[in-house]
Amino acid sequence: MTPPLLFVDDLSGVTVGMVVALPADEARHAAAALRMTTGESVFVADGKGRKAAGDAQVQGNHVGIVVTSVEDIAQPNPRITVVQALAKGEHGEIAVDLMTQAGVDRIIPWSASRSIVQWKEDRANKSRNKWLTMARSAAKQSRRAWIPEISEVTSTKELVACIPSFDATFILHEDAVHPLASAKLPVSGEICLIVGPEGGISQEEISEFMDAGAVTAALGSSVLRASLAGAIGLGVLSTRLRWADAAKPNVEG
Repeated sequence: MTPPLLFVDDLSGVTVGMVVALPADEARHAAAALRMTTGESVFVADGKGRKAAGDAQVQGNHVGIVVTSVEDIAQPNPRITVVQALAKGEHGEIAVDLMTQAGVDRIIPWSASRSIVQWKEDRANKSRNKWLTMARSAAKQSRRAWIPEISEVTSTKELVACIPSFDATFILHEDAVHPLASAKLPVSGEICLIVGPEGGISQEEISEFMDAGAVTAALGSSVLRASLAGAIGLGVLSTRLRWADAAKPNVEG
């Protein structure tokens, strides 16, 4: 079984033989929830690509890691950003959980015209913090050295303005003619997937996105929940770009 992964604030300058002390919350989790014992193998990461393996030293709720190896893990290229429309209840947090496990690099919360909930003022900060917490937890569970970036909530107008900065943008839509599985992908840069709310993306929004350079793409014949579509789209892209060593057809270059 893969050793557990815990997060620390910073691993810069850490080398083999050093002891890294876990922050209080992670130490409590290691001792109480994981029931970690001295000598147990463990990974630590800083959420910014640096990851170390080591052996635990447990003294009550104080846990140190004797480092046995250190590696720097580069972010994937191309990066994958998912624009996730705001969803009611826990669907947004579920989406963040699943997308983090599937390898998303950045998530942009989107206030779509058909989003039932809207993030405003204090609610925006609280809701984004919930997404940040979920991304950290899911990254820990999936042993990721990188914690996905969670951007500030964006409007449709702001999203239209940033679409040209992506190397390819796909609007996930059940009525799309062409599947994401056969779309032409860039070999580097950043790919964006746009996921609508429960009520779907309005035709006006689709038109605005397409005028800015986005194209529609289908994930299949089924209509997926807003909380699942992003993770499935990531799986399709990762199968082609990250999870196989074979040559990738339909990729530029």
